[in-house]
Amino acid sequence: MTEEDHTSLDRQGTHGENHWDKRYRDNDDTVLSWSEGSESLSFKWIVGAVSKTSLVVDIGAGRSLLLPTLLSAGYKHLTHVDWAKSASLSLQNSLGSQSSNIDWFIGDLMRWQAKTPVDLWHDRAVFHFQTDDTLIGNYLKSVHQNVEENGYILLATFHLDGPETCSGLPVMRYDESSLIATLQSFDGSNWVALNSTVWTHTTPAGRDQKFQYLLAQRR
Repeated sequence: MTEEDHTSLDRQGTHGENHWDKRYRDNDDTVLSWSEGSESLSFKWIVGAVSKTSLVVDIGAGRSLLLPTLLSAGYKHLTHVDWAKSASLSLQNSLGSQSSNIDWFIGDLMRWQAKTPVDLWHDRAVFHFQTDDTLIGNYLKSVHQNVEENGYILLATFHLDGPETCSGLPVMRYDESSLIATLQSFDGSNWVALNSTVWTHTTPAGRDQKFQYLLAQRR
C-alpha cells in the first residue's frame, strides 16, 4: 500500500467506524439530526423506480427504517451497509427473525463488494462527507464496481443552501447540476438524471435542513 493510500484511509477513518459507532452508541434516534420516519422520500422514489425483485443496497444505513419498510412492502433482496456495528446490531435486534431477510455488512463502506451487481444504490447523507478528490474518486469507483448497467443511484446530500457541517464534520454541498456532473466525472461514465428535488428535512429537534435529492440511471 502506498503512502497516498494510507493517507486516504486515514482521512476515511475520520468519517469511519469509531466516529459513527460512538454517535450511535451515545445517542438515540430522537436526537440524531438525520433520523426520519418510515414513509420517506427515498422509499417513495425506490418503489417508483425498481421492482420488488430488484437488488437494493442502503449505504450508511445506520438505524434507518428504509430497509425494514421496503422489506414490509415485499422487497426481497436488500443489503444494509454501515461502519457502525452498534447501529447495525441494534437494527437487526429490532427486526428479530426478519433480520435474516436482509444482508448485513459492517465496516468500511468503500470496501464492500456486492455478490451480484445491484439494481439500486441508495445513499442518504454519506456521499457529502467525501470532501476531496481522492475520497470522491474512491466512492465513485465503488459505485461503478457495484451498480448494474442500467442500474440506478439515489443520492441525497446537503443542498447548496444546507448546513456546512454534519455531526461535527465538514461536508460538500450540491445542487442537481453539480451532483450529476460529479457522477459523470468518473471515467467517462454516463448517468442520466431521472428525478431531482430540493427537500427540506425537519430534524427531531425541529431544525430545517435542505437536502438535494437525485435519482439517476447508469446508461
